[in-house]
Amino acid sequence: MRFRPFAHFTLGQPLRDECEICFSDSTRGSAGLCKQGQETGRQKSYRELSNTFRRTIEGDRMATEAPFADQEYLDRYQRAQALMERDGLDALVVSEKNNYWYFSGLISYQLDHIQRPQICILPKTGKPLLLVYGNDKAKAKALPWVGEVRAYTDVPFPQEMIAGCLKEMSLGESKLGFELGDDQRLGFPVNYLSRLTEALPKAQIKDGTAALTEMRVIKSPQEIEFMRKACDISMKAYDRCLPQLKPGMTRREVADRLYISMIEEGAHPRHPGFLMLNSSTRYDDRRYNKGDRMIADFGACYEGYYGDITRMTIFGEPTDEHKRDHQTTCDVIQLCFESMQPGTPIAEVSRVANRELTKRGYQAVDSPKRIGHGIGMSRAEPPSLNEVETELYRSGMVLALEPKVRSEKSAVHLEEDLLITDKGPEFLTTGCRDLSIVQ
Repeated sequence: MRFRPFAHFTLGQPLRDECEICFSDSTRGSAGLCKQGQETGRQKSYRELSNTFRRTIEGDRMATEAPFADQEYLDRYQRAQALMERDGLDALVVSEKNNYWYFSGLISYQLDHIQRPQICILPKTGKPLLLVYGNDKAKAKALPWVGEVRAYTDVPFPQEMIAGCLKEMSLGESKLGFELGDDQRLGFPVNYLSRLTEALPKAQIKDGTAALTEMRVIKSPQEIEFMRKACDISMKAYDRCLPQLKPGMTRREVADRLYISMIEEGAHPRHPGFLMLNSSTRYDDRRYNKGDRMIADFGACYEGYYGDITRMTIFGEPTDEHKRDHQTTCDVIQLCFESMQPGTPIAEVSRVANRELTKRGYQAVDSPKRIGHGIGMSRAEPPSLNEVETELYRSGMVLALEPKVRSEKSAVHLEEDLLITDKGPEFLTTGCRDLSIVQ
């Protein structure tokens, strides 16, 4: 059994009959390979690739243990408690999967299961309480930075346990911050919140977005190292993938190769992004032919942290328009990069991009559309790099910069990741390079 990566990747889902080496739809022989696959081969056989997935999913720390030292979580609690004091909150009630993982350190496949919520209650004083599905109870109890663990057995989720845990922590009449604002979401159905207010009529349900965003927008040194690794994997994977491409391949085939290349370079299996054929992002069996432009917007995940890069590749000889669009995008990225100094307004970067784009005869980016965003445990996080952002650049921010170059005939974008330091911005990816060509 092979697995469909990219947009159609579902762990354990079998593919249609395809050659297990060249991934074509040709009729398979007794060895499971089409004629082309038997002739060309690949660096990794089906069995080796399956083992790569298995090692990554079952054997690494991301599936079983927290990726950080104990002190990282204790520092997060201390920062969060200071922000709760600032915002007038008595506790944060966290359930969205990345927020939950950020505070608990407990990765669980239940986090994608809407019927089995995982909840972290972080009080302004003391250690957090984790409300977990029963299968995760032992792992949760082993976490030294967690105070109490309460578990439930199966569906339907016992909603009364949320109120019960809050009462147990003397928070039944307190100001509780939930994930209610922009760029946030609850990890359980919203009607649970309505029933909680009925069970705790004296509690005040507040928006905890300000504290949660502040926590995650500034990365710790270890988070930054994980993101450096994710960016490095992404770049190496693209370099590994390019020699395997040729005109006539479908988007599915290209997606397979790019995703597998990321796994081979050390990425953890997550949805990595999308491919564009000229201006279309639909996944189908359309083929890249000579003259087509491929935009790959993708990024590897490492220890739960993403890189996010975009590369442009031309099948066949590039036209003058291809070269001009690519060079313009590189130039705009460099100008924007130089403007992203700590303490300066984030909103200015869109103005820098638009001045250069219009000077060269391209369309400006309409406000409030953005030309980049934060990255971290998600491939797109606050802040937004647009003209309405009120934040300043601060040391510890990791950002993806992706200005779009648009004309009446085409739309192109490249994307680079960078870190804001006390001394200025630093590229985590290679910066713009030569236009890639597949002959």
